[in-house]
Amino acid sequence: MTQLEDRLTEWGREYGGGKYGIRGDIENGVVTAASYGDSPIASLMKWHGRPPDGLNYDGSCTGADDVDAAVRALSQQPQGLLPSIIVTLEYWLPGQTVESKQARLRKRGDMVSRVRYYQHLRLAKVHIAGWLRIPFSEPEVEIEQEIV
Repeated sequence: MTQLEDRLTEWGREYGGGKYGIRGDIENGVVTAASYGDSPIASLMKWHGRPPDGLNYDGSCTGADDVDAAVRALSQQPQGLLPSIIVTLEYWLPGQTVESKQARLRKRGDMVSRVRYYQHLRLAKVHIAGWLRIPFSEPEVEIEQEIV
């Protein structure tokens, strides 16, 4: 795995059900029926504002937070919403098939073929790698040589 894949996988674990406890369907780039977990909004609700110092509040910034900022920035770009949704589907729902992810996209009105799905995913990865200033590299594909 590359450094980018490591960061995206960490982001998927943390934001897709780990640190922030996010679960539910993704509609228009927003997770519906999400639980609160340790999100900043949950902290505001718990403390009715900023948490007092010394009461087990951990405001640390993780590597996953940087990836999330990159995905949010991508979603704000012209033609960037769909790639940001696709990279979110890919890493927040790692056990699901591409067909089930395409079905989720169809529910929101995006008819995306398998080829277009992977093109959007690649575009999102290139953007995220640039945002994080880490190298982007694709896995090498072995090409069988014909013996003549």
